[in-house]
Amino acid sequence: MRYLYIGLLVAAGLLQSCEGFLEEEPKYTLTDKNSVTDYDKAKAAVGGIYSKFQNDEWAGKLYLAQGSKSGIYGVFDQEYKMSYREEAFTNNTIWFGFYTALNAANFAIKGVEDLDVNKFPSAEAKENLVAEARALRGWINLNILWNFGHWWAEDASEYGLIYRAEAADLGNVQQPRISVGESYQRIMEDLDYAITHGAAFKTPRYVSKQFAQAIKAKLLLYRGTALGNNAMLTESLNLVNAVMQESPSTFAMEAKLEDVYAKAWDSNEVLFARYLENNGARTTYAGHNYPYGLVYAGNRLPLGVGGELNAGLKYGADWFKSDPRWPLITGNVRSPEPWDETFCFAFKKLTRLGKVGGLEANPVDEKYAVYYFRYPELYLMKSELLARTGASIAESLAPINQMRAKRVSPVLPALHATSKDELMDVIFKEIVKETFLENGSEFFASLRFMKDGKPYIETIKDDVQFEQNRVCYPIPKDEILSNKLIKQNPELK
Repeated sequence: MRYLYIGLLVAAGLLQSCEGFLEEEPKYTLTDKNSVTDYDKAKAAVGGIYSKFQNDEWAGKLYLAQGSKSGIYGVFDQEYKMSYREEAFTNNTIWFGFYTALNAANFAIKGVEDLDVNKFPSAEAKENLVAEARALRGWINLNILWNFGHWWAEDASEYGLIYRAEAADLGNVQQPRISVGESYQRIMEDLDYAITHGAAFKTPRYVSKQFAQAIKAKLLLYRGTALGNNAMLTESLNLVNAVMQESPSTFAMEAKLEDVYAKAWDSNEVLFARYLENNGARTTYAGHNYPYGLVYAGNRLPLGVGGELNAGLKYGADWFKSDPRWPLITGNVRSPEPWDETFCFAFKKLTRLGKVGGLEANPVDEKYAVYYFRYPELYLMKSELLARTGASIAESLAPINQMRAKRVSPVLPALHATSKDELMDVIFKEIVKETFLENGSEFFASLRFMKDGKPYIETIKDDVQFEQNRVCYPIPKDEILSNKLIKQNPELK
C-alpha cells in the first residue's frame, strides 16, 4: 500500500510553486475552501507540476538506467541485463516519481479548468495555462508508457497505461490498464490540445506549443517505426518541419557546444529542461546520479596499467573518442565525497564539477539541468524520418550536416554514406553521440535501428539474450498489491 499512501498524501498535501516558475510561492491544500480559487493559485497549481521533476527519477536515475538498457553504458547492472522483475526491481522509485508528477498534473488541470474564466486576465490566458498542464500530463503519461508499458505493440495490446485523469483518492485507486491504442489516444489528446492552445516558446524552463509538437513527433517516430506505419512517420516529419519553421527565433542552436552546457536551462538551444529552484539546495534536488553517481561511473584517475579513458562507456568508445565533441562533453571531475580528493574522468556535460567541486566553486555551480529536448534533435529526427520515408541518401543526410555546420566549436565536418545501411548507421551513431544520457534517445534508437538484420541493441549487448517483453519495466509489487484490477507485464513477475 506504500504507493497508494504516498499518492494520497500528494493529492491532499501541499502543492508549491518553484522560484523561477512563478513569482509567488503560495501553499495550499486540496480542499473545497482552499484550492484553485484565483489566477495566482491556478499558476501555482501548474508550477507544482514542475516541482515534481526536482528529483533523480526525472533525471540521472532514469536516463542512466536507459543508457544502461541500451548497453552503451553499464552503470546499472539490472538494466544492462534487463533482469528486473516484480520481486526484484531496484529502480521502482521511477514509477513513484512518474505518478507523483501525474497526480500534480491532474490536480492542476481540474483546478484550472473549473476556475471561472473571469478569474483570468483573458480567455486566452486560461487556455494557455490548461494547455501547459495538459502538455505536461501528455508527456508524463508518455514516459510511463515508454517505461512501464508495451509501447511498441499493436493497438489491441492490453499492456497500456493505468490511466488516471483525476488526482488519486481512496475512491479511484482501483483502475484497470487501458489498451496500448487507447493509451496513445489519451496522450495525443493532451498534446493536440497543447499544440492548438499552448503559448509559443519563451524559455526552456516551461513547456510550450513547440515542445508538444516535438514530443508528438517523437511519439510518432517511435510508434510509426515499431508498426511500420508510413503515415505516422510522415506526420512526424511534418511536425518536425513545423517546429523548425515556425518557432520563435529565440529557440535556436548555440554556435558553441560548450555554451549549451554552461548555460544549462538558460540556453536558447534547449526547448525544455528540468530547472532547479534556487533555494540553497539545488545539488540535493538534482538527485544522486548526475552530481555523484555519474562521476564515480567514470574512470578514477590516475588510470591503472592498461586502463582506458572512456568515461565509463561499455560500448562505442571509439565512436565518441574520435568525435570532436568528446573533449567538450567529458573531463576531469573531483570526487563527490569530501574525504576523497581524487578525480574521475566522466561525462562532465552532466556531472558539471560534481557534488563537492560544484559547491566549492566561485561562483557555485549547481546548474544540473536535464535536457529533455534540444534543437539538434530536430535535425536528427528529420534525417531519420526522411530516410525512413523514401528520401535519397543525400536528402536524408542534409539535415544532420546542416546541424553540424551550425557549430563553430567544435568544428564538425560533413558526414557521408554510400548505402542505405551506412546511412542508417551514421544517423544512429549521431543520435548516440549528440544526446547520450540526456533523455533516453540512445536507448530507443538502439531498439529501432538495425545492425546486421537485428536491432542494434543485440549487437551492442551480445552477452545478453534480448527479449522484447523486457524492454519495459515491471509494475512495482506495491502497486500490484494495492490495485487489484491491473495485470503485470508478461514475463516480469
